[in-house]
Amino acid sequence: MNPRNVHIPQDSPQNRFDDSGDVFNDLDFEKLRQVFVSSWPWVLAIILATISVAFLYIRYTKPIYSAESILKLDIKNDANLLGLQNPLEQDIKGLAGEIEILRSRLFFSKVVDAVGMDISYYHPGRSHLVDERYGNSPFVVEYELLNPNLRDNRFDVEILNDTEYTISCVALGGKIGDTQKFSSPVVTKDFVFTLEKTKHFDVQKNLVDFYFVLNSKKALIRYLESHVTVEPINFNANTIKISLSDFNQTKARNLLEAIDTIYLAFTKNAKNLAVEQKIKFLETQMAKTSKELVEYEDYFEKFTIQNRTTDLSGDLARTIALLNQLDSQRYRMRDHLTEVDLIGENFKNDRTVSVLNIPPGIAKLISNYNELVNERELKLNSYNESTQVISRLNQQIELAKSTTNSVLVAYKNNLVQDLEELNKKRTLLENNFIELPSMGTSYNKNRRLYTLQEEFYFSLIQSKIELEIARAGTVTNFVVLSPASVSNVPIHPKKVLIYGLGIVVGLIMSILFMAIQFLLHDKITSQKELEKIMHAPILGLIPHYKQEKLANSKLIVTDNPKSSISESLRSIRTNMEFIAATGKNQLISVTSTVSGEGKTFIAVNLGAVFAYAGQKVVVVDLDMRKPKVHIAFEAEHVQRGMSTILIGKEKLKDCIQESELDNLHFISAGPMPPNPSELLLSKQFDAFLDELKTMYDVIFLDSPPVGLVTDGILVMKKADLPIYVVRADYSRRSYLKSVHSLISNNKFERLSVVLNGVKTGKGSYGYGYGYGYYED
Repeated sequence: MNPRNVHIPQDSPQNRFDDSGDVFNDLDFEKLRQVFVSSWPWVLAIILATISVAFLYIRYTKPIYSAESILKLDIKNDANLLGLQNPLEQDIKGLAGEIEILRSRLFFSKVVDAVGMDISYYHPGRSHLVDERYGNSPFVVEYELLNPNLRDNRFDVEILNDTEYTISCVALGGKIGDTQKFSSPVVTKDFVFTLEKTKHFDVQKNLVDFYFVLNSKKALIRYLESHVTVEPINFNANTIKISLSDFNQTKARNLLEAIDTIYLAFTKNAKNLAVEQKIKFLETQMAKTSKELVEYEDYFEKFTIQNRTTDLSGDLARTIALLNQLDSQRYRMRDHLTEVDLIGENFKNDRTVSVLNIPPGIAKLISNYNELVNERELKLNSYNESTQVISRLNQQIELAKSTTNSVLVAYKNNLVQDLEELNKKRTLLENNFIELPSMGTSYNKNRRLYTLQEEFYFSLIQSKIELEIARAGTVTNFVVLSPASVSNVPIHPKKVLIYGLGIVVGLIMSILFMAIQFLLHDKITSQKELEKIMHAPILGLIPHYKQEKLANSKLIVTDNPKSSISESLRSIRTNMEFIAATGKNQLISVTSTVSGEGKTFIAVNLGAVFAYAGQKVVVVDLDMRKPKVHIAFEAEHVQRGMSTILIGKEKLKDCIQESELDNLHFISAGPMPPNPSELLLSKQFDAFLDELKTMYDVIFLDSPPVGLVTDGILVMKKADLPIYVVRADYSRRSYLKSVHSLISNNKFERLSVVLNGVKTGKGSYGYGYGYGYYED
């Protein structure tokens, strides 16, 4: 029958391409199950190990507690209630700005200055779990530090009894002095310490070992930066949450309360910072403006003193009027002088004098003079000039003239003097008149500047008053929605999370372990896996034999004709009928890659199945290096067999041995020859096979493993149907390369595969064959 016409099962390699794109079909779940079954103790051990690590981590990790408070932040300014425009412009606006304030080193510096954390007290505790004695230290340290470099250094204290202790510092070379006494100062060139006992001393003195640290400000700020977190809760409601984590619950709560309190004052000062700067600027400008106003006032005072006026426009008009008045006076005085000179001329000519603007006293004298002159003129009409009357009149006229002239001279001198005074006044007024416009311009300019400076000064005062009102009215609408509180459940380590993480890590490591096991598992485990890598048809599967553990191959179908193994062998027999080249005298070789894969077991029991079908079968042991067929038939190893037949020492019929089945015979290997391969290449071997074909219907050739020696290949070339045995959970994938090479190099087109020892449940394959082919 042509093998191309043989029915190939649906799981054969020809059908594999139908599911090539299906990932789940490509995954060998049977192999995965077997890997899991073999690995579950390791999986359990890994999970238990990770849980143990989680337990140890929780056990030796000091719990961290978190104090939390929720604040509602909003800045309002009550200065608007006074009807004033609010000049307060905040430098920090919005919730993000408030959060940055709380995170700033400046704010933390304020907190450090306020809370007084300059000394921290500790008890070493067990292992590395140091316990800070915050608020419950058995002693307190009063100190004067002379060496600032000793800050952030550890000072160990060992309590010896109720009154004595020792102190040491690594930075100072170890122990400091001898035994010290409580309440007595310890004086060195670097510090002065005095340790005072507290109310907690009696309870803790038996703990013996303590230490304290003088904290630097930088260290405390770094502590707050690393332990304080601020995060927004609701931007619309302006709510934030402040958290402070620490090993000590009391410390965390107290510090957070201090932060809330300090933030209230700090925020108010921060919000008024701009106002303070503006007020300071206004005060500077006010001082400068006030100084300039004083200078202007001094100028006006001096101007008034010097010029005796501040009304320069009126002074200018009055000066013009005075000039006009002086000019009028000068004109009248000149008229008076002219009149006086005219009177003098008339006196010289003895004429009468007209009187216009002469003072009354002089006018009276002149009037007397005129009367005397007129009287003389009248007398001359009647008397001669030489008369006594005329002489007396002349004397009276001269006397009147002399008296009047002396008065006129005095009067004239007065007029000249007055005229000079008027001229001087006029010159002075003219000079003042010239200076008045420039003086007025300067004065008015200074007046305008003074007015501007005065208005500016008043505006500065008003602005300062408004800013001071704004500063006084600034209120922080700071609402503590949730005061500082500490939960008794630590935030770290979280037991549930750590244990869960331990389990998850254990599962992940287990999965990775199984994945590595799966990838490193190089053994064939199932038909599906075999189909993926084989290029030859699979005759069938032989299930794992679980009834007993066999030391060697054994004929078992006779004892268990209805077993699953017997049925599997019958199925293989049926499949072989489709693949065999002829229906008669079938020559079947059975081989494997290495010893222990069950080729002898398959050959013997498959021969028995054919014998049960009424065919005459012989099993020939060609594995002359390590014969096993006689063991399978529970016969003794005889000194005649294949080796003696091929060398011509024995005849075929003398070497055939019978089994418990009538139609099943076998030929043992005989003594091990030095050249098995040469014997199989000899003509005697071909003649041997031809003779067997005349005697038996089916001939099974148990050939040597092809992975170890070449004898098996020589036998397979002469077989009608080469059968290649692969053992589940024993044969490696790399073994199948020999099958591929056999098919490609030797053109074994009819080579078929039997998968032996397939496990369908727990147990082990019981006919174990060993791992080595030759003995060392």
